[in-house]
Amino acid sequence: MTPQEAAITLNLIPGLGPVRVTRLMQVFASPELILEAPASMLAEISGIGQQLARLISSWRSIANPYRELELADKAGAAITTVFDAAYPTALRYLPDAPIVLYSWGAWTQADSERSIAVVGSRMATHYGRLCAKTISHDLAEAGVTVISGLARGVDTEAHLGSLDAGGRTIAVIGAGLNRLYPQENKNLAQRIAEGHGAVVSEFPMDMPPSRTTFPMRNRIVSGWSRATLVVEASGRSGALITARMAGEQGRDVFCIPGPVDRHSSDGCHALIRDGATLATNASDILHDMKWTAPEQGLPLFSPHSSSPAARPAAPTPEEEETLHAIRLGFNTIDTLCAALGKPACAITPLLARMQVTGQITPDAGGYFSINRKER
Repeated sequence: MTPQEAAITLNLIPGLGPVRVTRLMQVFASPELILEAPASMLAEISGIGQQLARLISSWRSIANPYRELELADKAGAAITTVFDAAYPTALRYLPDAPIVLYSWGAWTQADSERSIAVVGSRMATHYGRLCAKTISHDLAEAGVTVISGLARGVDTEAHLGSLDAGGRTIAVIGAGLNRLYPQENKNLAQRIAEGHGAVVSEFPMDMPPSRTTFPMRNRIVSGWSRATLVVEASGRSGALITARMAGEQGRDVFCIPGPVDRHSSDGCHALIRDGATLATNASDILHDMKWTAPEQGLPLFSPHSSSPAARPAAPTPEEEETLHAIRLGFNTIDTLCAALGKPACAITPLLARMQVTGQITPDAGGYFSINRKER
């Protein structure tokens, strides 16, 4: 069995999930060894227990990775696992990083560095739809990848705005690719996948959408992004879950204010009151995220130019402190948190940024090494 087949198998085992897989990987050197381990050994690992251990050890009766591979191949979908080098940098170090990503289209590692999640109501007003489309258009025009969930309302307008600007967009859906939801956005998904980004799911190909799959999807939307923009959300909107997750993941949260006499923006106003940054246009976000070149006041990347941004300056004091800790042997997220006295939500985005800028490299076991030029 290959590492990919083993990862797909783990993803198919009910009740296992990415957090427990991460714990298992801290004990076993590869996903294949997890599947080969006896139930008695698995049961001793924190969070597994006897019932789940028996499920894992009897995986042949409940999971068929080869059928999953056939379904993906038939649908023209690619499969990327958390153990692959092509796995998105921003997601890799989440404590609940998806084990498997099924996708149409393609993402780049740059999407992890210069991207924003745009979320909001499925029942968006004309005001909400206009804000979502306009701001997403302007952000995409400035070279920012727009990430959303392909849902009705704000999500749809965010993707459309990015496409209209000739930019990149990633749609993360709450169902298997064979059960694309909502079906009315099938053509939109095709447009995205045909050279403008990717349509992505962590769920098995034939899994239908449910009440549990959408909150799980939301953590990927926020985790893949450097920041989250909530365009229009009532006090009970699911977009608030995404905003909360973004905060827990150490990402910036922006909100578009709405008319004070409409409940459709109550959630946005509550987030602003609790500390989210108010934004009224793309320039507010570009400025706060430092996504403009100070010398020129222009985007670092232009859709009309293939020239990359200037090479980053020397490591910041925070990055130098992290490099020093890795040199001393503190080369995992847990040991770096202990050595630097910082929580994982602060360390994770820092490590992702340092990988994108070429300072460090992780291996499949989650150990970081310093690239030669930084030694």
